[in-house]
Formats: sequence, structure tokens, C-alpha cells
Amino acid sequence: MASQTLSDGRKLVVFENDAAMEKQLVAEVTAAAKAAISAKGSFSLCIPAGSVVSALKDLSPDAVDWSKVNIFFTGERLGVNKSYSAALESFCDKCKVQNVFMPLVRPLFAGQSLPEFCVKEAAAAYTALLKSHPSIDNSGPIPSFDMLLLGVGGDGHCGSLHPKSEHIKAAGDGTITFGIAKEGKNQIAISMDVMNASKKVIAACTSAKKKEAVKMALSGQFEQHNCPAGLIKAKDTTWYADTASMGDYKP
Repeated sequence: MASQTLSDGRKLVVFENDAAMEKQLVAEVTAAAKAAISAKGSFSLCIPAGSVVSALKDLSPDAVDWSKVNIFFTGERLGVNKSYSAALESFCDKCKVQNVFMPLVRPLFAGQSLPEFCVKEAAAAYTALLKSHPSIDNSGPIPSFDMLLLGVGGDGHCGSLHPKSEHIKAAGDGTITFGIAKEGKNQIAISMDVMNASKKVIAACTSAKKKEAVKMALSGQFEQHNCPAGLIKAKDTTWYADTASMGDYKP
């Protein structure tokens, strides 16, 4: 494991393999949870689906008072609840985490194709949750999680924010949650504003197929709105890469 701090303050940690990365991620989440619970009696953690949440499978039921841990999501397919299910399978069931907050839709539309107003309603309800939940710092204009984890795609997307989309173009406008209504894929997505308001962000991007995304995001050399991950600039932002995803790039 090699680490360095970039000129803009972001930290970069490069691992030899996924096992080493997963071990460090578990340690970081455990330490952040203990610190937050000690300081204020609760811990707010926002997570994606995919390999990042799978990496949390080794979180220990005995390491933290999980009754004081609150789980939120960077994005979720409405009615499918992929992120929610992945969290339960990875660590929430094992650690008996009860406070796992997936977005809700009207029961009338559960399991059906959703009308656009229902998607927007779900996004508004999730915004209201984030703005009022006692584990989330709302002393500023944007809700601030104690910790937020992100996976980064090969095209530079993060969370549910994709290159050139209207949602990444909205960065800075104060939006908290987007409702994205598409045929067969209705979802909510938290904004870049929320990501950057988080107290600590870890963005993971491993494997050779993601080396262009790593290079774009860390170098800052990309067309406007073409690499959402490159816009992650929370106060404490750490990138997790591996030797394969770094390729020949040297910051």
C-alpha cells in the first residue's frame, strides 16, 4: 500500500490487490463509526451498491454499536431496491443494522412501472429524510453525512451521476436528490452537492479497465461534465486505486 496527498488536497492510496483494499476500507468505516458515535452518539454512512458495498462483508458485529449506525444510499432503483438488498447481504443483516433507509414509493405502484410524478415524489421524500434525520449534520445548506463511499465506473461515473447528464451539470445548484424517470429504470440519485458536503468520502476505482477514469479524475484533464468522479472534492476525499487502475499514470 502506497499513499500520497495530491496538490489539491485529495489523498490517493494505491493497493496491490482487492483484498488489501477491502481490509483497509473495513478499517476506515469501523474507525469512522466509532469516532462519530463517541462524539455525537450516531453515525451516518451513505453507500452505493456493487463492489464497494460487497467489500464491507468483513465488518464485525462486535466492532461497533450498530444500533447507532444509520445507512443511506447514493442511488436506488425504485421498487427493485438493489442497493438496499446488497447492503443487507453484505453486512447489515450480519451486524443487525436496523436503521437502513431505502426510498419509498406509493404502495399502489409497488412492483409496477412508475409514473414520473411518483419518481419525483420519492426523490422529494428522500430529500426530506436527509434534511431531517438526526444522524446527519444539517447545520449547513446541504445535508452532510459522516462518511460516504463511492464506486467509480470506467466512464468516470460515480453514484448514479453519469457523464454529460443533466444531473452532473446541476452540480452546485443546491439539489439534494434527483428523481430519474426512465423506462424500465426509475431511480433516485443523490447529487454531487451532497457528495461534496460529506465529512469524509472514499472513492474506489480498481482494475485495468478503469485506468482512464482514474487518470481523468486525478489529473483533472477532462471535458466539462465528462468525468463526474473528478468533481468529488469533499473536505476529506480519499481515492482507493490499485496498480492495475493506475496503469502508467503517475500523479
